[in-house]
Amino acid sequence: MRRSLSITLRLLGLLFFAGNTLLLILIIISGTTRHYPVDRFYWVQGDTSGIPNAPNLTRWTYWGACERLDGVTHCSGNLAPAYPISPVDNFNTKVNVPSKFISNRDAFYYLTRFSFCFFWIALAFIGITFILYIFSWCSSIMLKIIFILMIFGFIFNITSVVLQTAASVMARNAFHDADRSASVGASLMGIAWASVTLCFLELGLTTYWFTTNEYNATFSSTPHLEHRHNKHRGFFHRKKDPMVDRTLNSPIPTSTAADPYAFTPNPNINATITNNNASSFVPPPQETTHKGINFFKIRRTQHLNDDDSL
Repeated sequence: MRRSLSITLRLLGLLFFAGNTLLLILIIISGTTRHYPVDRFYWVQGDTSGIPNAPNLTRWTYWGACERLDGVTHCSGNLAPAYPISPVDNFNTKVNVPSKFISNRDAFYYLTRFSFCFFWIALAFIGITFILYIFSWCSSIMLKIIFILMIFGFIFNITSVVLQTAASVMARNAFHDADRSASVGASLMGIAWASVTLCFLELGLTTYWFTTNEYNATFSSTPHLEHRHNKHRGFFHRKKDPMVDRTLNSPIPTSTAADPYAFTPNPNINATITNNNASSFVPPPQETTHKGINFFKIRRTQHLNDDDSL
């Protein structure tokens, strides 16, 4: 059940990334061709009759101001990127131009141009994330990169849509205030906000996969809970001395009256030693630190054996 849910979420994430990349491409190429359905995409349509060098009905896209005539969109051959919604700059005149386009000329000009640049940046981040997302099925190392790229793509995508929406609504209101008909392009605006919705879904799925992978890598890869806990305690965590633990957990040898050289564990030694005072433990006098062979012990033992043989 859990595996099938994971596969379903991965396929949904792939669908969301592919769809968002396609929507951003449609936004950027709007106005570059007269073929359906791209010829239906525009940001604002306004009545520009009476304005010198302007058609009677104009549609603004990112690549130019196109004429709408007899149900067909005609764009000029001089297309340019980041075309602003600014009749003053588009037609090189202020005659019969609505007053708000003149007073707020800088706002219309920079809002639309910056939104076009941000759409390109968002497409770059989300497009690369889409490609890396496919490879993340084979390697979980890609998830951290995908998570970082998706955050930047999310920010630039939302910013571009908000800027363009504000400029389009302001342009429509400027035409209305001058008693001219105008409308916002529903198709292109719907595509823009659909990309924002997909960005929220993509960021949610990316965050889920990233946190899940980090959790599994941190808490599920180590079999021992104590080792896993001490591993992440930090740099200044004091490590336990394995010799102290071995001394505390092992029986302490003591001698008996019958055989002073035979050692048996003392059952009361553990009552006098605590874990908090392990460093003050002093071994019994019988405990020797000499390594090697004790010649005195061997000699005396041999002497006792000789007496027994007599």
